[in-house]
Amino acid sequence: MAIRMTGLNSGLDTESIVAALMEAQKAKKTKVENNKTKLEWKQEIWSSLNKKLYSFYTDYVGKMRFQTNYMTKKVTSSNSSKVTATAKTNAAAGAYSVKVNKLASAQNVTGAKLGTYQTTNDQGEVVNQSVKGSTKLADLGLVSDGSSQIQVTSADKTVSLAVNDNTTVNDFIQTLQNAGLNASFDENQGRFFISSKTSGQDQAFTITTKQLDASQMSALQDVRDAVGYDSLSTANQNAVMQALTTMQNSTATDRVEKAVKTIEDMLDANAKTAATEKYTAEITAKYDNYFVKDADDEVTGLTEEGIQALKDAGKYKEAVINDTMTDAQKQKAQETADAANLKAAQSLVKSKVTAELKTDEYQDKIEADVQAARAARGTSVSDAVTAYSTSISAGIGDGDGSELRKIGLDHIDGSEVRETSAGVGMVVIAAGDSEVELNGATLTSSTTTLDVNGLTLSLTGVTEEAVTLSVSNDTQGVYDSIKEFVNQYNSILADLNKYYNASSARGYDPLTSEQKEEMSDDEVEKWETKIKDSLLRRDSTLNGIISTMRTTMVGTTVKASNGKTYSLANLGITTGKDYKEYGLLHIKGDEDDTDYADDDNTLMDLLNEDPSIVTEVLSGITSKLYDDLTKKMQSTTLSSALTFYNDKEMNKQLSTYNSDIKKWEEKLADMEDRYYSQFTAMEKALASLQSQQSALSGLLGS
Repeated sequence: MAIRMTGLNSGLDTESIVAALMEAQKAKKTKVENNKTKLEWKQEIWSSLNKKLYSFYTDYVGKMRFQTNYMTKKVTSSNSSKVTATAKTNAAAGAYSVKVNKLASAQNVTGAKLGTYQTTNDQGEVVNQSVKGSTKLADLGLVSDGSSQIQVTSADKTVSLAVNDNTTVNDFIQTLQNAGLNASFDENQGRFFISSKTSGQDQAFTITTKQLDASQMSALQDVRDAVGYDSLSTANQNAVMQALTTMQNSTATDRVEKAVKTIEDMLDANAKTAATEKYTAEITAKYDNYFVKDADDEVTGLTEEGIQALKDAGKYKEAVINDTMTDAQKQKAQETADAANLKAAQSLVKSKVTAELKTDEYQDKIEADVQAARAARGTSVSDAVTAYSTSISAGIGDGDGSELRKIGLDHIDGSEVRETSAGVGMVVIAAGDSEVELNGATLTSSTTTLDVNGLTLSLTGVTEEAVTLSVSNDTQGVYDSIKEFVNQYNSILADLNKYYNASSARGYDPLTSEQKEEMSDDEVEKWETKIKDSLLRRDSTLNGIISTMRTTMVGTTVKASNGKTYSLANLGITTGKDYKEYGLLHIKGDEDDTDYADDDNTLMDLLNEDPSIVTEVLSGITSKLYDDLTKKMQSTTLSSALTFYNDKEMNKQLSTYNSDIKKWEEKLADMEDRYYSQFTAMEKALASLQSQQSALSGLLGS
């Protein structure tokens, strides 16, 4: 920015003069800003119109092109609290007798309430515990040596859970969910709640127990020995048992290979983890000389080597100490710096170890250890799993249900069980289908709805007596849907016409901040509304949409199945008497149409006499309109897909305006600095002249 000397010698109001000189130049920038503002307003208007047009296109034109939307029928029920229905176009008119004997139900199981169980705490005391999701099934008394399995069979699959020392209530819930059932354990109630996800007899499920015999248990133990089961983590133990139980539920020929691969991959991962930990410790040991350790091998500080390494890395922090500090403050500052340096050094070592571990040298060592572990196992895992598969191939024996009783359940075969029945107090509601007698014929459904002969029955209760459903043509419904379509068409066309035929706003530009301050809010709003309303006046894109809609709706003809050709006018739908409506449609004889209410209602007459003609004609015309509007929304270099206006072009122009405004701002700033520089030079020249005059006067003695 130039040095500004404003009228010190000349006495001129330099700032006012520069402001006047800049005013004309700023007007050029203002013009660009006005164009940008108008374009932004135009985008807002088009965005709103596009939303309305697209809604009309999808919600009305898109539906009215299908004949099924005209042939609506209505159904009345003599007992709507028990049976209701809707009718498709192919439903035969007349009366139907419906008697509901049963409603479809999902299978539901409510387990008996579980009491507390006893465990021993860390002090060796026996305490009572409430059952929770984390409770181990073994603590509830279930056999946990792997010989007992819970098998869940749903409509979709069979899933088994082998109970071991780590199996929890949550594991059982997960097994039920894996089988495709709804399942939860309510800890407050102490009960299992299990149900099929949908109703119907075909969704029935069973829950039983299976018991491995001695030879199968021996084969299982061989698998455990081969994988080192007892040394595995709980998660890995569960993974092994899951692989084996998944194998026994599968009928695929590669089931053994899949189980072996799952277990081998897990063992390889364990070997890799162990090798990584070993070499991490080996590399870390190389940096022990960075740290000072006490007798208990605890790190207490840094050695000279550690400090130097930190300095080399640019991470060493000096203590901030000065003479104004007390000894305690100096000591505190040093301790703070030492702690920060120790932490930084440990982080530095960790990053060095991580980086070295990723080198080819150590990655090769890790891989070599994994290969060695794999070689040591040999085929032992594969042999053991194969032998186990052979032992269970003949099947696993059924348990007696005693294991399930320990968790408030019993063998469930889908049959109804009442709480008062013998057993633990479990309740089972059996799955069932809806059963309906329609005109004397017995029909079933797995849900509480039933589709038959064009009718969709909705069942809400069992009936003692037959309910009568009356199906009739819904002429009024079809008429109302056509009327609604016409109203929506008129609404969108009126909006388009309003903008296209708007009055000119010549001489109106967006107001500046200074201009707005001089006007009331109401005056500002009216001014801007005047401009906004005129932005699409005689717009060519808008004219194209209006022309397409009017031409298609009024000018399209359809040859009906009776061989005659029809247009909207033949259906009693026509444009108005006032040309200034610019193509709005009227239904002659409609009671809500003030211009044509007294005319004959041709549309309603045709719907009563021959509804198929109305259907064919309107479906044909709206199909043509749908296709024409689809073309209007095609993606081009100027517009995006599903967009009626040139949004791409506008965005590009908006970007240009922003660029131009930025250039003008820079240009005006430079121009203003130049003006001030020129006036400053003049002031300096005047100052020099005055100084010379003073000196000359002094020499002349005046």
